Amino acid sequence: MATRTEADNGFRGFQQVGMRVGFYGSVLLLVLISLFPVIWMLITSLKQPNNVIDFPVSYIPKEPTLQNYVVALQEARFPRFLFNSAVVASGTAILDVFLGALAGYSLSRLKFRFKLPVLMLILGTATLPFFSRLIPLFKLAREFGMLNSYLGLIIPYAAFQLPLAVWIFQAYFKELPDSLEEAALMDGLSRIGVLFRIILPVSMPAMATTFIIVFIFAWNEFLFALTFMTNDSMKTITVGIAQFGGQFQTPWGTIAAGVIMSIIPLMAFMLFFQRKVVEGLTAGTGKA
Repeated sequence: MATRTEADNGFRGFQQVGMRVGFYGSVLLLVLISLFPVIWMLITSLKQPNNVIDFPVSYIPKEPTLQNYVVALQEARFPRFLFNSAVVASGTAILDVFLGALAGYSLSRLKFRFKLPVLMLILGTATLPFFSRLIPLFKLAREFGMLNSYLGLIIPYAAFQLPLAVWIFQAYFKELPDSLEEAALMDGLSRIGVLFRIILPVSMPAMATTFIIVFIFAWNEFLFALTFMTNDSMKTITVGIAQFGGQFQTPWGTIAAGVIMSIIPLMAFMLFFQRKVVEGLTAGTGKA
């Protein structure tokens, strides 16, 4: 009897080990698949220009070089593209954090008629086809003289991502106890004062989540940036990299170097704020 019990325990232990190995193996496989484009870009960026399109393909650079990074930084106006993207992405993220906090607080704390339909209407606007808004917004930007300007991209980008910002803040504010603001309201603070002096200081996860998601969207967007920014000095990083091509050949090594340098700020943001982003995205899941 004891032998049979030991055998059962051994089988269960073996089964648990197998499940763990399978789980972590699957996770590792998914990570490798996700990182493969980045790894391939990194390898390409370190190759000599005449080795980029070698066949058979060389997965390890024969003579690694940083010349592609030098060309991207010095000859392709890359720093200017980075600056433009940083201004547009930061401005969009700050605007959405501000507006999303105001709308999210109103929808989570204030009582008024048709609150649920208003929330559903805001979230429903996110389902509108992205490309269908290009021509009307282009005409508006041209009429108001906002082409080739930072505001010409910041305002549309903020409008596209505002429903997500409202949803994140609204879900997070609902998790906060009412006692945080009751005392402040009794002491004479207005609702706006409560929001900015009491609620927002303890809402860093929601603010970080909104900022990072909106920042990444604005940093990576291509179509509107290509259409609205025709002046070379105002182009963003995605458009700038796409136009690295020469007259007779495409400098794949320089393009790869530009891509690698363009994703470094995004990776730094995500690594620094990853815990708060997870907290912000999971807000509201504890309530039925």
